[in-house]
Amino acid sequence: MRGQNLVTPGDVGKRVSFQFELPNGFISEAVGILEAWDEAAQTYFVRKRDGELARVPARGVRFGKVVSE
Repeated sequence: MRGQNLVTPGDVGKRVSFQFELPNGFISEAVGILEAWDEAAQTYFVRKRDGELARVPARGVRFGKVVSE
């Protein structure tokens, strides 16, 4: 199921929220600051509140949005 992704690579530095599915079918969420976009891997990098860096594959995004502060 592919949903709506309102996050773009130009949103680096903003607070974002993603719900995404990994290739193995595992569904996860990531909320934090968008630190980088890897064009070659089509992957967003989100720094979560606990300091962990979450890798969000663009093709697996079910929902993505920029969270207003």
